[in-house]
Amino acid sequence: MVVKSRIAALITHLQQGLLERDTPARLALLAALSGEHLLLLGPPGTAKSELARRLHTMVEDGRYFERLLTRFSVPEELFGPLSIKALEQDRYLRQTEGYLPEAAIAFIDEIFKANSAILNSLLTILNERQFDNGSQRVKVPLIAVIAASNELPEGAELNALYDRFLLRFEVEPVQDESFTQLLTLNHSYQAPIDADRLSTADLMAIREGASNLELSSGLIRLLHSLRHFLAEQEIVVSDRRWRKVVKLLKVSAFCNGDTEAGLYDAWVLPHCLWQRPEQYGVLSQWLAQNIASDPGFNAELMTELVDSWQQRLEQDADPIVPALDEQGYQLFLDEQGQTVVEAKGQRQKRNELGDLLYRQPRVPNTTFTQDEIRNLGSNLDLYEPVMELYQRQSALQPKAWPAAHIASRLRQLDERIAELGQYLVWLEQQLSGLTERLATHLWLEQDLATQAQRQLSRQQQQLSLQKTRLQELHQAFAALPVKD
Repeated sequence: MVVKSRIAALITHLQQGLLERDTPARLALLAALSGEHLLLLGPPGTAKSELARRLHTMVEDGRYFERLLTRFSVPEELFGPLSIKALEQDRYLRQTEGYLPEAAIAFIDEIFKANSAILNSLLTILNERQFDNGSQRVKVPLIAVIAASNELPEGAELNALYDRFLLRFEVEPVQDESFTQLLTLNHSYQAPIDADRLSTADLMAIREGASNLELSSGLIRLLHSLRHFLAEQEIVVSDRRWRKVVKLLKVSAFCNGDTEAGLYDAWVLPHCLWQRPEQYGVLSQWLAQNIASDPGFNAELMTELVDSWQQRLEQDADPIVPALDEQGYQLFLDEQGQTVVEAKGQRQKRNELGDLLYRQPRVPNTTFTQDEIRNLGSNLDLYEPVMELYQRQSALQPKAWPAAHIASRLRQLDERIAELGQYLVWLEQQLSGLTERLATHLWLEQDLATQAQRQLSRQQQQLSLQKTRLQELHQAFAALPVKD
């Protein structure tokens, strides 16, 4: 049985002695665990092939294949030479032993140099895990391919190959801060012990166990929000890619010992969704700002909601009310200062304006301030010809409202307070023991973990304040005069 401590030991083995390569090491192992492939984009000499060589020591099936492609590479270099004996029998077969069709882990350098003679067979191996050898299509034991390139693919014929790599990472030379350590590094790689290496049965158990996990409601809302953000950034993600991303999220959660894929498994998202390297920074920044927040209870949006309720209270308590004629139609002043009745259909438009203002069905007898109607109405071209006429019923007493109106206000506030209270309970649960959980998380980087903890604490503080405001508004609405 694969346990979290065993995966953690493998991550440590992959990372040992490599400077600033913690993230690609985790991505390489996650690719193998989930049966996906990793593309490393960057200049030569940045430990891309070293990661692949180390990865193949993580699995019991140690068959490893490595090849550098050029524009002149031929299929024999990847798939094996033709069998002379088979040709003598009029059969077209390749001797695949020691080549890609029989490898468990493979490293292909300069993969986008693949030509059309190689491309179709390579795509079939990567995606379907099958290889056409003569008249037969055979299954291949491939677990994962680590590919490298100095540049992005050029030409539409390579787009399908580029899309086969669900995980992508741009590798750069070590930073100045690590340069001295690079110069003085004295390390020889130590492969994991046999007991820690992953068997085919282990990999199948991980993938099957992960497939049974559910996505948490918070993660689903986060993915919805991310999809809208990607659309704004004009980053296109296919439905097939989203399905593969979900598989990664579940494998991340399962290996971490979780019972569902949650917000912290979203750490992998920026590495799956960029098409150009410069997009990674945008996605990474978005994730850092949202990984611990639930879009359903965004603190800023909740503040706006409470502010709108404050405005409603001020309107309901305002002694200035719209002037009405004997039939109950609202009166206006036209440009000549003459009193006019609202035009036919204008009442419906005014109600629709209220729906926009409050984002919910308009409560009967709700009034708006003069500035609100003038500003919003002018934008919708509804009230340009006239000014709304108000009358003061009392300088000291607010308007008395029907009991049903007050009850409706209180019921809506009760619902908002209850929803917010439930979310605050969830926040408290998330914060309980969070430091330890983040410190022992298999995949989460420390910077992202720190950011998540700060977000949760800040969100708890902000939303607790808004809950107090809602409770105070509830008391104020309950105190408004009620008609006899």
